[in-house]
Amino acid sequence: MAEAPSFVAFEGYDTIAVLADVLRSHGADRARTAESWPRVAVEGTRGQIQFSRTPGISVWQWARTPIQVVDRDPASPDRFRILHAS
Repeated sequence: MAEAPSFVAFEGYDTIAVLADVLRSHGADRARTAESWPRVAVEGTRGQIQFSRTPGISVWQWARTPIQVVDRDPASPDRFRILHAS
């Protein structure tokens, strides 16, 4: 039975898309990979994925990630309900 993917599947897809782009563009060398984060620009399931550093935080992160708050639908536990999206 074909079902729509959950938000977890979309997050996993985005992760693989970013890692594939970084490895394809910069190889598996750790130093080159670390230097590449500011130049990442990948189209993900929730829009353009780019990384930046927030002042006071030493890691690169997708700072403006679109957010969804979900729960399982009590009437249909195999489905998620979107409670909030930004």
